[in-house]
Amino acid sequence: MPEKVSIAGVDLQVEERGSGRPLLFLHPGEGLEPGRPWLDALAQRHRVIAPNHPGWGGSALPAWMSGVDDLAYLYLDLAAAYEMRDAVIVGNSFGGWIAAEMLVRDTSRFGAAVLAAPFGCKFESRTTREIADMHSMDRALYMQAAWADPARGTVDLTAKPESELAQIAQGREALALFGWRPYMHNPRLKSWLHRIATPTLLLHGAADGVVGDGYMQNWAAALPNARLESIADAGHYPQWEQPDAFAAQIADFAKS
Repeated sequence: MPEKVSIAGVDLQVEERGSGRPLLFLHPGEGLEPGRPWLDALAQRHRVIAPNHPGWGGSALPAWMSGVDDLAYLYLDLAAAYEMRDAVIVGNSFGGWIAAEMLVRDTSRFGAAVLAAPFGCKFESRTTREIADMHSMDRALYMQAAWADPARGTVDLTAKPESELAQIAQGREALALFGWRPYMHNPRLKSWLHRIATPTLLLHGAADGVVGDGYMQNWAAALPNARLESIADAGHYPQWEQPDAFAAQIADFAKS
């Protein structure tokens, strides 16, 4: 069962499981989806701590919070509250953006970082689309872009209780709040990536149509200590499509 914790006056719902080296997982804009097997796959080798971002799941969204920098400072406080040492920080998509914002500020609690198809940066010209606009895409086209097999990401919303549907809607509103303007990036973040000396694994699904190979290569070139790897038969959410391969890549990298 998730636990409720208060960090910097913000009430968060946190999933925790497993034992060993701590691993802080920051979820994508679609939410934590703890019912999928990826958390258990990670927990085979790590003590996994996975908070619901403010506005997602059962976590509160204070009125004063509106930027990804707020989330970065919040989770640095969470890492201190959980007394993390030599932890692995893992973020996917929107969660990867948060992880990068944390690391440009303070890397002291993290011995390894994994950014899986992270949002957050603009490398090319103003008119070049680097992150697919999921809000304007037809749902079927988005599913084809985001998943190697769209059937794996299909969710029957009609079968969900109203309380869960309300949380899904709140999460979408929160994603728009944090990432709408400018769209899913911080124009200044690129200039500070040189501060992330932590060994970093950049992961992406080989079939990811939300961010492309060129975007991931730009991340790899901007970070001082990064390695770029892909996961076969996976799209933008490799932890959901290939949980065992995702967990194995992270375990091997963290060990090295």
